Amino acid sequence: MPAFPAIYGGVLQMFGRAYRGGPTKDLALRMKAGEQLVFGEQIGWLSPSVVDEAENFAFFRQIVRLRWQLKRYFHAGRMARPPRLIGRIPRVTADWQWSGEWPVTTDALLAGAWSLPDERRLVLLFVNVSDQELTAACEFDAGRYGLAGETFSAEELTAEGGGTKWTAARTFRRDIALPAGTARAWELCGRLQPH
Repeated sequence: MPAFPAIYGGVLQMFGRAYRGGPTKDLALRMKAGEQLVFGEQIGWLSPSVVDEAENFAFFRQIVRLRWQLKRYFHAGRMARPPRLIGRIPRVTADWQWSGEWPVTTDALLAGAWSLPDERRLVLLFVNVSDQELTAACEFDAGRYGLAGETFSAEELTAEGGGTKWTAARTFRRDIALPAGTARAWELCGRLQPH
């Protein structure tokens, strides 16, 4: 979990990553945009020519639209500990070109979490930055996030909006399968306690 957004998330908005060229620019774009989403940053600072690159634009658009749906978490919420993922998660490396060659390695499946504690809401974010489908299990414990209650309403969110809904227990293990270059979120909401 990055320290700066963990401390200042919900107080200030971070923005901008240098999106550059090179032979691994497509993977680097997915890695940077995926990190920007899970870290709560404003997405982008790249050439408008991305709209001419079908796959890159589709991925970038998806990340931006999902962030838009979750914007309240990033300006009024707090960064939380990323969800615990179980399974074999490959690593990917791309040249981010910060100063000459600059290889960066991350997990191919990025994860993050943001909460709105006063509203008893939490969102778990998952981004597959690789070019292959990935499957992992997410182990969830509401106590790690300071959520009270035994059950929570849960919904999977995509760039296009809401999707599958379920009732989540206080602790659960649920599989997540993400096609290549895909982002998803799980939003969990508890019942508000009467005053």
